[in-house]
Amino acid sequence: MSKMTSINFGAKQVFKFKNSPVGEQELIREFFNSKKDGYFVDVGANHPTIESQTWHLEQIGWKGLLIEPTPNYCDMLREKRSSTVVQYACSSPENENKLLKLTMASGGSTLNPDLLMGKGAKGLQTIEVPCRTIDSILEEYNVPSGFDFMSIDIEGHEMEMFAGFNFTKWRPKLILLEDHVIDHKKHNHMKSNRYQLILRTGMNSWYVPKDAGTYIFSISAQLEIFRKYWLGLLPRKIRYGHLWK
Repeated sequence: MSKMTSINFGAKQVFKFKNSPVGEQELIREFFNSKKDGYFVDVGANHPTIESQTWHLEQIGWKGLLIEPTPNYCDMLREKRSSTVVQYACSSPENENKLLKLTMASGGSTLNPDLLMGKGAKGLQTIEVPCRTIDSILEEYNVPSGFDFMSIDIEGHEMEMFAGFNFTKWRPKLILLEDHVIDHKKHNHMKSNRYQLILRTGMNSWYVPKDAGTYIFSISAQLEIFRKYWLGLLPRKIRYGHLWK
């Protein structure tokens, strides 16, 4: 059982749904039972170490793909990381091999500037970046089906990325998906592809394949899910300025 007593991965029991991001890395390693030779795909890798979802895994022997569209972060990733760095933005099949405008912002770089998250997120500059589907990238780099871990942090472009991602073929064992939960689009898409939501750490939602076994939630964890995904939805849409979107 987790030292934080939020979840028992072995028994598939969730006691606490919302968790601090401080313990996120420990929970990820615990999910994989401190596995030393895993494979990850980091979509929107950003900084090599700061708030990285995969740096700590690479340090214990994992390898994988670091997919990042911005040239400066790619240079940093190549310098600091040992995994393969792929300089593309992940988008829909319609955008395959196109150049799209990426807004560089204080709240995160995005292909969807109207979806900049959080108060104070202001665009600084715009650059053109090449786009690929995630499927085409994974196929080119011979990523194994059923790979271990996938992190997705692409600031509002997730639904476009999902249009080019074959869940049935790749079936990652754990997906961490950044979701501000201003609607249920991403959550419903994960459910429709037979993934179960089991945890939140900060802004990240944890999803696992349903065919790996169903997690059971305590009453308090069920209430946390209800507050986050339903009760707090309208105030959150108002706060982020997405009431009519």
